[in-house]
Amino acid sequence: MSPFLQWYRYFFFPFLVWISTAALVTAFTERNTLHLWFNAHHHAWADVFFRYLTYMGDGVFGAFIVLLAMVYRIRYGVVGLIGLAGSGMLTQLLKRQVFFEIKRPSKVFEQIADLHFVEGVELHGNFSFPSGHATAAFSIFLLLAFIFRKPAWQLVCFSLALLVAFSRVYISQHFFEDIFAGSIIGTTVTSIAFFWLYPKTWGSKGLIEWIENRFRGEST
Repeated sequence: MSPFLQWYRYFFFPFLVWISTAALVTAFTERNTLHLWFNAHHHAWADVFFRYLTYMGDGVFGAFIVLLAMVYRIRYGVVGLIGLAGSGMLTQLLKRQVFFEIKRPSKVFEQIADLHFVEGVELHGNFSFPSGHATAAFSIFLLLAFIFRKPAWQLVCFSLALLVAFSRVYISQHFFEDIFAGSIIGTTVTSIAFFWLYPKTWGSKGLIEWIENRFRGEST
């Protein structure tokens, strides 16, 4: 096992279990049937929980985490920026140029079945595959796993990434296969950015410290 995978195995091992399981579920379950099954298992507490948790996968939250990472250590911020922006652009390219005909659940089931919708959620109809929020969630929380490192925090970060991704299915913004693909994109691009940039010696200081040193005329 490479040192990279060894250090962060408490994120990557659960991730491998997740994508293996999700691949089997996607391969042997019809997309609409699976979504109806998930949609039937709703609860009032889960409506509130997932309605707000899903915001941890949007661009504003991601930008906030990247900024905090930059303040802590510039190198982490650059990794986060490349991971989040790169995976986001790839997802949008696939969503709008390759799989643009794939509709979201609310549109697919419009004349077929009455879905349970979460109050206060504005649903979209187009550009379902892959999920941008799932992509961002795995990118964001993998970055945090890189920063915190400790096994318990890696497990927490993976769990949050998966829950945020699943929130998109729960609130019927996406199908299961959408979040499956998004999780792979977010994790892969961010891992490449970290693997490529982290061994470098630059950016070991935080942004504020770096700015202060520049004003003082000190070398970084």
